[in-house]
Amino acid sequence: MPAGALGGIVFLAGLALLVWAAGTFRRAGTQIQTTRPTSTIVEEGPYRFTRNPIYIGMFLGLIGVAIAIDSLWLILVLVPFYLVIRYGVVAREEAYLERKFGDVYLAYKARVRRWL
Repeated sequence: MPAGALGGIVFLAGLALLVWAAGTFRRAGTQIQTTRPTSTIVEEGPYRFTRNPIYIGMFLGLIGVAIAIDSLWLILVLVPFYLVIRYGVVAREEAYLERKFGDVYLAYKARVRRWL
């Protein structure tokens, strides 16, 4: 399979996951933006398998682009991107959700992995 086709498939898989996750949030009536209050813990759709499907979709999309354009530098940029997402965004989100939802979030966190 040509790299462009493989990259396109990976990119579309990431986009599909991101759209599925965002739609699941909307149907649950909660916010997607990390700067707005969360109204509920979403445990349906892709959130049954991972607590962060939107970020996984973003990573897959970037990996797909990197494969399609044969870009090693883009793959290398994913390392600091991951670190910023993991420690700058996800850590804050998790602390906020623990404060806001307490045991409900802790039970969800115990059942569902952060990534995959």
